[in-house]
Amino acid sequence: MKLKKLFVAGMAFLTLVTTFASAAQADTSSDVQKVIDESYVQPDYVMGYSLSEEERNQTLNLLSYDSSKDTNVKTLTTTAYANIMNVADDSSLQLYSSVKIAKLGAKETLSVEIVTPQNITKITPDMYRNAATTLGIEHAKITVAAPIPVTGESALAGIYYSLEQNGAKVSDESKELAQEELKTLSQINDENSGKSNYDADKLNVAMTDIKTAVADKGNKLTDDQAKTIVQRTINNYNLNLSDTQINLLVNFALNLSKSSIIDSASFKSSLSSLKASIVSKAGNTFSGINLNFDANQTLENSKNIFAQIWQAIVDFFTGLSR
Repeated sequence: MKLKKLFVAGMAFLTLVTTFASAAQADTSSDVQKVIDESYVQPDYVMGYSLSEEERNQTLNLLSYDSSKDTNVKTLTTTAYANIMNVADDSSLQLYSSVKIAKLGAKETLSVEIVTPQNITKITPDMYRNAATTLGIEHAKITVAAPIPVTGESALAGIYYSLEQNGAKVSDESKELAQEELKTLSQINDENSGKSNYDADKLNVAMTDIKTAVADKGNKLTDDQAKTIVQRTINNYNLNLSDTQINLLVNFALNLSKSSIIDSASFKSSLSSLKASIVSKAGNTFSGINLNFDANQTLENSKNIFAQIWQAIVDFFTGLSR
């Protein structure tokens, strides 16, 4: 009886610990949006360190800076960049892309506008949006600008810097994931640019489906399941990617499955809003494509197919033995 009581007490304790751990994860993943809602009374500007005074003023103007009321202007230095991105501090780093972050109402979706698209050479607005969603941003308006041609990758570091300077607890895990996602999407997009039947909108929507499927599976996602989810998803969107590109998506899916961001109640709804927004602006791009595609359902279908094949084999040999 005493052992039984100890067992019951132990199970209760473990349940309590698990509950607190889940709550802590949820709080961490929702912290980013909470800070934006509460602290961004004015827009926040983060300027690249390498801008000359003339370029800085030009970029602020591009970001619709209003000197009569906007006071939150920060500079992303090479030291701050190194700390955020967990790399060596290199004074030769060139940081030109700059960002403006403004809060939006809870019913509005995440918005990204690149006001100098000719100067952001590798990153599209929806790539930023996908990465920002992984970071935990649900609704905000992000504006990106650069006075000269640059990749645009340092703008994401500017978003991190803004959030952290305003009190958000952005985990290294979330930053690394968002950065990995941005690099993966930009690399795949760059390598397929100009190819027939390829479209960046399809890649970004496919990524929202992959992330949703990963959130459904949680940290129980296996390597084979990740491969199946990615392969079936890109097939659904008619994306003919190389094995190397597929592996980048699979690795990201596996890393995402270990992250606490997928425990956030709002993560999947943010992805759904992002997907709907991309599709609505894409014209006929998604004509004939199943937009209700469920990557996890393909896993269940695979199980059923294997079960049917096995049963057919059993029935065949059973028939031979009669």
